Amino acid sequence: VSGDGRINGGLNLSRAIGDHSYKQNKELNDKEQMITALPDVKTLTVEPEKDQFMVLACDGIWNFMSSQDVCDFILPRLAEGRERLSQICEE
Repeated sequence: VSGDGRINGGLNLSRAIGDHSYKQNKELNDKEQMITALPDVKTLTVEPEKDQFMVLACDGIWNFMSSQDVCDFILPRLAEGRERLSQICEE
């Protein structure tokens, strides 16, 4: 891990589902590889009367936006009637 927290100067997270090139050392088990696909799991209670949606995002979003910032970005776009969430994500 480099000084800026990146793995081999590129990957900026501690685990990933893809990124197979970081998991190829045959001498190491899954947990000993540079990164692991074993997730940290956090359980939250959904409150349907308050919670309208859930956002699953990477550090590319969370390093620059708070949860409230993300909601403030998404909500007006949903209100505009944009049905394709992929379109909102691309923005």
